[in-house]
Amino acid sequence: MYAIPPAIVSAMFLVFGLYILITQGVTRLTVPFILMCVTTFGWQGAWTLLFQTDNPQIASWLVRLGYLFILFLPTAFYHFVIEVAGRRREQPLLLVSYGLCVGLAALLPGNEVIAGYQRHFFGFYPIAGPLHPVHVAQTVVLAARCAQILFAARRQSAGEVRKRLNLCLANLCLYSFAAVDYAVNYRYSFYPPGVLFVALSLGLLAITIVRYHLIHPYALAATIAHEISTPLATIGMHADEIASVWAHVFQGYRLAVAHGLHEDREGWAKSERINQLASAIRREVAGTTAMVEMALTSFTLERLDRSRFGVHLLQHCVTAALESYPFRGDERSRVTVISIPPTVKFSGSDTVVIFVLFNLLKNALHAIRIGGDGQIVISAVLQDDFCVLQVRDTGPGIAPDVLPRIFDAFYSTKQHGSGAGMGLAFCRRATGLLGGSIDCSSVPGLHTTFTVRLPVPGTPADRTSRETPMQFARQH
Repeated sequence: MYAIPPAIVSAMFLVFGLYILITQGVTRLTVPFILMCVTTFGWQGAWTLLFQTDNPQIASWLVRLGYLFILFLPTAFYHFVIEVAGRRREQPLLLVSYGLCVGLAALLPGNEVIAGYQRHFFGFYPIAGPLHPVHVAQTVVLAARCAQILFAARRQSAGEVRKRLNLCLANLCLYSFAAVDYAVNYRYSFYPPGVLFVALSLGLLAITIVRYHLIHPYALAATIAHEISTPLATIGMHADEIASVWAHVFQGYRLAVAHGLHEDREGWAKSERINQLASAIRREVAGTTAMVEMALTSFTLERLDRSRFGVHLLQHCVTAALESYPFRGDERSRVTVISIPPTVKFSGSDTVVIFVLFNLLKNALHAIRIGGDGQIVISAVLQDDFCVLQVRDTGPGIAPDVLPRIFDAFYSTKQHGSGAGMGLAFCRRATGLLGGSIDCSSVPGLHTTFTVRLPVPGTPADRTSRETPMQFARQH
């Protein structure tokens, strides 16, 4: 009878792992989750046999086999949390934790971690060895670190992202209750209920992965962006070839008309238009390529090499963004830059900041087109320990019920095909990873202002951005 719960849980997590593998594939997020399913399956499968055997020799092998999986379960959960929160800089600590698991696992054949077993009313159960407290301490540290990471990420999230993180926090609480099983290792005789908490926890995580697609949309978008970049480059090269060859073709055309070899009626103006079209295609390709590069950058932000962050003039970034942005018609004339002093410098990546400006320009111009008229003003000043960059447009503004959600990934109020809702989500992630922040204020019918804060070189915010990749500055 006592072997039934672990048998059910073991089978359930075998199914969980296979289901996530089949439906979600192998991703950075599903790998640690599947590892949690495998460890839970092995742990509970061993306990199912342990609670049924009467053979001491078999029991001795089963307690060590079961603990082989238990040793890795806390680290697998920590691995999962790192991927959910995007804390790739936790990798060194993760490797240390996995290394400790391997070291303790190597000692399992002896009595250092598990000193044999004891018979209880439900069957045999492991007895803690002298090094068992090391595993318990590791579990406590990892659980505390997971809570810290999730709370930090939750404070800077909203909408669907916050819902996911709330579920992960609930799972962590349930998972922590499973630690009551350790008391049985220290000869307290009660049926270990931890499996029920772990089952609920990992079950919720499986539902979260499937329902909210924690990583799949980002992986899909990254794949699409990567695949688009190659044909874009080809189109750009074809446009350059047309532009370079057309000058000679057009010269021959003019000579043919001048010598009466060809009668020119309406073709002259159309022929001149071809050269203009080639240049227009090149501008569109350049602008779209920049957007694709920005999309690809958004999926590798956590891997930025902060040791290479430099000091940059914000004025240069604004100039570079305006020179490379694919303006249409009279759009460029609608953008005014208030003189930015050369003292306004920030520490970080100029490429990332240019991409942030691209997004803000794109959104501001879209707002102006909707409103039918408007202007954009870009300005920057030094304030406390930050460079404060503002992009203000006199478009139709943002409704109060929409404003809290504009930084959520895949949230967009634009018509289908006009935007994927990734731009402002990228801006928030990018500025946060640089040690800064971004926020928005808007008065419907009057204006919208995006405020970007970037750390000044040598300030505490600058030092934080180099050390903690997911550290977000306080919101203003």
